Amino acid sequence: MPELDETYHSHHGALQESQHVYIKSGLDYLIKRGEISEPIRIFEMGFGTGLNAFLTAAFCRKREVNVIYKTIEKYPLPHQYYTDLSYYKLLETEMYEEDCKSIVAAPWEEKVVIHPSFALRKINGDFFDFVGGNGNSDLIYFDAFGHRAQSELWEERAFQICADILRKGGVLVTYASKGSARRNLISVGFEVERIPGAPGKREMMRATKVS
Repeated sequence: MPELDETYHSHHGALQESQHVYIKSGLDYLIKRGEISEPIRIFEMGFGTGLNAFLTAAFCRKREVNVIYKTIEKYPLPHQYYTDLSYYKLLETEMYEEDCKSIVAAPWEEKVVIHPSFALRKINGDFFDFVGGNGNSDLIYFDAFGHRAQSELWEERAFQICADILRKGGVLVTYASKGSARRNLISVGFEVERIPGAPGKREMMRATKVS
């Protein structure tokens, strides 16, 4: 990402991290916790390469879970980069190939049904300009670049937007565990737990909106 002097992880490393942080510790955790009705509403901060959206769509198809997925990205990658992606191969099955292609091809700013259990809306915009925080989302995938590249997204103002997006009892998951980010989450009404991180990372954060 030239604008931020940052690079994305390798596909295999990113796959492990996304599966652990967003699917296992986020979506699957929320379902197992109970007290949630479908469709589950997910908001993703940072569409990036589309990996989290793809893994969620695959999870929905496999588990027959209904999700409405909204994601925002200020710096979409060049179209050719997206068309070259083939994440379904990382799952060692081609049954998700059409889902992968549909997520990549989905136009920005439109709701698209990828398959009967997964609807997607991609927003090209600045997170700080987002006005759809109506407090009805169940889960946030917070996948911004690290504090060095995007420090403003780890500050109290950003987490207040997250709090506005989530319903009470909703959950935010992120790969990060930085102390200042934890304190900022707490300051806007989250209860934060540090839990084991993805392979190679000691900890991550899972935050529940309590007020």
